[in-house]
Amino acid sequence: MILISGTSKAYALHMAIEEGINHMWTVSAFQNHPRFVCICDEDATMELKVKTVRYFKSLMSVHSQLIEDNGHPSLLHTEN
Repeated sequence: MILISGTSKAYALHMAIEEGINHMWTVSAFQNHPRFVCICDEDATMELKVKTVRYFKSLMSVHSQLIEDNGHPSLLHTEN
């Protein structure tokens, strides 16, 4: 889990999410992690593309729907 807040961290969030993995931005290594969670405020998203922000905001509605349908918040639960 990474917590990013404020406009001073906006560029770091951009480099972590929208750019490839880079040794100059070690936070970008999370892109290889299967269960990464990033929590950020609106100010931290100032450097992100509008399309990226909309995508991640839309995930919240999917998450809420899964909770409503299944009664639990686990997005990682899969049935074989």
